[in-house]
Amino acid sequence: MPAPNVLFLAIDSLRADAIFGNHIETPNIDSFASAGASFTQCVSTTTSTTPSFSSMLTGCYPPKHGVRGLQGYRLRSDLTTWAQAFSEAGYNTHAEVTGPLLPETGILRGFDDARHRQGYKVPFFNWRDEVVERMHSYVDPWFMLLHIWEVHRPYRAPPDFTKRWDRSGYEAAVAATDEWLKPVFDACSDNTIVVITGDHGEDYPDTPMEQKVLRAARKARGKFKLGKWFPWLDKKLSGLVVGHGFALYEHLVRVPLIIAGPGVSHGSYSQQVRHVDLFPTIADLCGVQVPGGIDGRSLKPIIDGQSLPDEPAYMEAVGVKLEGNRIEGVRTEDWKLLKTGSNRPQLFKLDGSTGPDEKRNVYGKFPEVARPLEEFLAGVRAGEVVAESGMTEEEEATVEQHLRDLGYL
Repeated sequence: MPAPNVLFLAIDSLRADAIFGNHIETPNIDSFASAGASFTQCVSTTTSTTPSFSSMLTGCYPPKHGVRGLQGYRLRSDLTTWAQAFSEAGYNTHAEVTGPLLPETGILRGFDDARHRQGYKVPFFNWRDEVVERMHSYVDPWFMLLHIWEVHRPYRAPPDFTKRWDRSGYEAAVAATDEWLKPVFDACSDNTIVVITGDHGEDYPDTPMEQKVLRAARKARGKFKLGKWFPWLDKKLSGLVVGHGFALYEHLVRVPLIIAGPGVSHGSYSQQVRHVDLFPTIADLCGVQVPGGIDGRSLKPIIDGQSLPDEPAYMEAVGVKLEGNRIEGVRTEDWKLLKTGSNRPQLFKLDGSTGPDEKRNVYGKFPEVARPLEEFLAGVRAGEVVAESGMTEEEEATVEQHLRDLGYL
């Protein structure tokens, strides 16, 4: 049997409940969930795009791959990437990406053909027809990374979707994205493994009142130049953040993961899995050798109806709004431990009948739970490399300007 093709679709800012909930219509993505394996408790490694992709494409946590933010880091040069491993195995490798995934970051290393497109001030899905045309010309076997930006803020779904969904436009963007993706899915042959996930989740105002408060705060900061005259108040209002990157809340780290295609039987799995498991899993399904020393593991045993022992997930929040104050975390199906600098750790219980409790810190109440999580965190830190940019001044300036254009700076 010929080697399967692989479409790796990463939808920026796609929350788990956007696909596995019942409040947004996503029939095209649902069809892959119905045919393949759905992992309903997949945890992203970070809540910022560039380090998140660095983990997915290497199977390593940020301390090991060295990308600890959107700016000033290049992927560690001696790690084997997903694209490199598949290229060495005879695959033709293609990347169609946007947002901050610039060539200067090193993330696109190993792709035979890597195209970066503008992610701002462009029409909805303006890239699709050209990408689909190129897909029809791909020579088997191929591996394609398709990173799309339409579910990222600012949401800009077509008008007919805005009328049918709310949530500040997020739900409309998800529903429209699902519909407009159909030609991309149709361009895949039956011998294609389709992988669908989000690089991280998203935060948005849940009620009309929250939306009004957020809009008023934004207007006040701009109109009265609070940063100049009342910096304390400006910082307080800026704390009314939405988006991602600033925290490790459940709706920011829980993302959908769907794998469908040859060799993948139908099943829905609630066991916690991690983004670092993606590369070794798809390599295993395709018969491609996985490099040693990575942090992830293959999920093929689960797909094949066997079992795997539970493993904690390491997480980081490194967004621009944190101003360098990185949040590190460890998550299991039942618990989440967070650590910020020298501050006292926070421990939250996730298995409550009414959902996760991320407001009540129970670190002092359950030391027997916190201790092994802290030991796991220390083990991940022990593999830390010295993070260096490796970029020229010109490359640094390119990345910085791009982040300004995207609204990060």
